[in-house]
Amino acid sequence: MTADQNVSTGGLGTAVVIGASIAGSSAAAALSSRFAKVIVIDRDTLPAEPTKRRGVPHSGQFHILSAGGRLDLEKLFPGLTEDLTAAGVPYADPTAVFQYGSKFGWFPRHSSDMRILLGTRRYLEWYLRGRAGKLGNVSYLQRTPAKGLVIEDGRAVGVEVQDLDTKELRVIRGDLIVDASGRPSIAPDWFAAAGYAKPVETVINARWGYATTYVRVPEGWDPGWSAFYVGPTVNGEGYAATRGASMWRQEDNLMVVTAQGCAGDLPPSDVDGFLDFISSFGSTEFRDLIEQYGRVSDIEAWQNTSNRLRDWSKLEERPENFVVVGDAAAAFNPIYGQGMTVAARSARTLESSLTDFLLDAAPEASLDGFAERFQNDLQKVIEPSWMFSTTSDYGIPGVEIDGVTLDSVKSPESEYADRVIALATEDESISLKFMETINMVRSTEWLGDEELRDRVLADWDRLGNLRRTDVPTNA
Repeated sequence: MTADQNVSTGGLGTAVVIGASIAGSSAAAALSSRFAKVIVIDRDTLPAEPTKRRGVPHSGQFHILSAGGRLDLEKLFPGLTEDLTAAGVPYADPTAVFQYGSKFGWFPRHSSDMRILLGTRRYLEWYLRGRAGKLGNVSYLQRTPAKGLVIEDGRAVGVEVQDLDTKELRVIRGDLIVDASGRPSIAPDWFAAAGYAKPVETVINARWGYATTYVRVPEGWDPGWSAFYVGPTVNGEGYAATRGASMWRQEDNLMVVTAQGCAGDLPPSDVDGFLDFISSFGSTEFRDLIEQYGRVSDIEAWQNTSNRLRDWSKLEERPENFVVVGDAAAAFNPIYGQGMTVAARSARTLESSLTDFLLDAAPEASLDGFAERFQNDLQKVIEPSWMFSTTSDYGIPGVEIDGVTLDSVKSPESEYADRVIALATEDESISLKFMETINMVRSTEWLGDEELRDRVLADWDRLGNLRRTDVPTNA
């Protein structure tokens, strides 16, 4: 059962979701069909309009909801695509309208069956919160931060919260507690305080940074693409090795323009520095757009871009009835556009895992064992995105792995993946499979295809030495 269908059929009591993020609202919708009541708590005052809020400081940066993520959210919130397109959110085929410059070259543009929504993060989160809030058994508590996890007899039974207006502490009891509080999650500290081991944490930081502004273009403006991306070449010298930028259409005739830098070459947020940065690596399109139409927002910088995995699946002991989703479980470098989709897929996995668990359980049985089962299921969802994001970052000079700085990490897997990407710039069929994979509508199994592997190995040196030119081949 999904959003706008608000009759619980599962006979369970109360679920408490920590965080009113995309992951939190999606989880609430997923649980609404099984629990009589779903309570979502958040420390912020939740805005009535799609505007910035304290708990999501990066909401003004570029965000991508992949084709797979859109399909997952459509299952949870039927009619989402129709609603958002009616509100002016661009709806497009990414292979047809993206001008995508990888470090090896420009991807060919062609049609596909994929469709993505190009709305702002703020608009999407606001929409999902509104949809979930219309369910008869889902409620949101604002200005109510979680202060601790209440554990009794090996089970999580509630969340200690504080009312920021009265400063009073109280416990919200629940039969299932879901941590969707994002990167700031302190669930490992709660575990340690209760005598449980923390999950093993892996952090891979290629020292990326972003700075973003917005431009409003005239109605009907058409440059021949909906998104334009130029990534750092990584190899070689000069600014092109560490700098890039992206821009694409969003609702209300907005264009988001984001400067991107890796290996510690971070874009500034002052106007002159930002303009110099986006025109320093061989592409003039970004600066030209800003100078032609002007900015309608400040320039906001963001540097918390490390990949961080907390492996909740491998705990030998855990309190029952407590699960972790979204960035609280695995946070990805935003450059690769995996976060919102994994949040949506986390919620879908929560829904399917709970359904399967209840089918296997005896009537009136408890949820004992569900947390372990779900975290194992979720880890399988996380792994492909983790592999994609980290394999790409391993090749950045000065990458930090669990705090240790390395020149770069070259593995047979990363070298092979690089050459597949290089081949994708020349072969439309490979380009399509690659784009389907990063859009999470195709698994990574095709990368092991024997014919593809033989083709890459036979052309190993040439593919490894391909480099992007400044001009798209099919602009």
